[in-house]
Amino acid sequence: MKRKIRLKWFVALSFLALALVLVAGYSFLSARFFIRGMDSIIAGNMAQVVESYVEAVPADKRRQLNLFSGYHIAARWQQMPDEIRKVLTPPAQTAVMRKNHDAGWFAPPEKVYFVMRVTCGGDGYFITRTVTRASASPLVGRKAAQNMHLLLLLSLVSVLTLAGITWLVIRQVERPVRALGQWAHALNESSLDAVPPDFSYPELNELAEMIRTSLGSVKESLEREHLFLRHSSHELRTPINVIRNNIELLHKLREHPGGNRESRQNQVVDRIDRASMTMKHLTETLLWLSRENEGELPAEMLDLEQLICDLIEESRYLLKDKDVDLIVRTDVCPVSIPGIAARIVLGNLIRNAFQHTRCGTVRIVQKGRCVEIKNHIAGENAGAPDLGFGLGLRLTEQLTQKLGWPYKRQSETDCHLAEICLG
Repeated sequence: MKRKIRLKWFVALSFLALALVLVAGYSFLSARFFIRGMDSIIAGNMAQVVESYVEAVPADKRRQLNLFSGYHIAARWQQMPDEIRKVLTPPAQTAVMRKNHDAGWFAPPEKVYFVMRVTCGGDGYFITRTVTRASASPLVGRKAAQNMHLLLLLSLVSVLTLAGITWLVIRQVERPVRALGQWAHALNESSLDAVPPDFSYPELNELAEMIRTSLGSVKESLEREHLFLRHSSHELRTPINVIRNNIELLHKLREHPGGNRESRQNQVVDRIDRASMTMKHLTETLLWLSRENEGELPAEMLDLEQLICDLIEESRYLLKDKDVDLIVRTDVCPVSIPGIAARIVLGNLIRNAFQHTRCGTVRIVQKGRCVEIKNHIAGENAGAPDLGFGLGLRLTEQLTQKLGWPYKRQSETDCHLAEICLG
């Protein structure tokens, strides 16, 4: 497996490589500029020597090769020494200097040849100069060595400076990046809702917010899944009990046949069929509720009064052996709404009112689309916390909120009140 390099070392090596390239490049340019400066000085000296040559040497003597102030000067290129003509070619333009040397990459030259064509007084002259290590001025060598030492010193200082800056930058950036990693590792359900700390740089702050938002979405999805499991187990308990009780009743009818056996069996089968259909629609509704961006539930025509009466009969067993007075006031009201959602909402409200009332009064009033369920609590149950509200009511709140049904509940010392308008 290929070993991956750490980000900070990658950045450090990148900066160091860039520094070396820049320093090497600028060092090469500095050396080139130094050499060009020296060439410019020599070219200027050649031009001045030619002017002095014209003033000092008579015209008839200037037609031949002459050695003047260490320079070979001639009117024609063929008059130049063979050594010069072997290594140099005559310049085609005036005031343009050519040179040739035998230097290697890391070895200084033994000889350097210079040639330039200069026009003075209307006549053209070729001037050449050969510089050897022995004939070169010691001052030039010292200046060249000093400049080379200075160049190397500046290069070293530049590399060290860039390395120091790189180290400081990496240290300055690594600290908030490490803090971001530690913060991300320490995230949990309790700290996920808190605002992320400041990590000094906007990019890191945006990354922290993206991490928090992503984990928040995952948390919400997990919560929806957990709620779905809890709701499904809670809501499916009633139809499952209906099915099990009626199956037991069906077995007893088979063991003890009677005169109206077939009629009673049909009633049992109908109740089992209704309970199974309730489970089917309930599962679809819970799946719809647990997901986002789902379409609307299909609506159906039903009588709200009959629905409430059926739900009361299904949950009446919760009032068995309890000193509870049940008051029901309803009127006929045909409505077009998602039927299974209405069954879940109203069934939860009625079942919770029955389940958490030991003694007292349960009052169910339906007027049109609005239903009011109020359970009075008397005796030792008065003032007990959390009575009348359970897991089913949390499902009710989610359903009504997603369906847009107005719903509110109130809890006082001796009673609980729930009001809802379906549609």
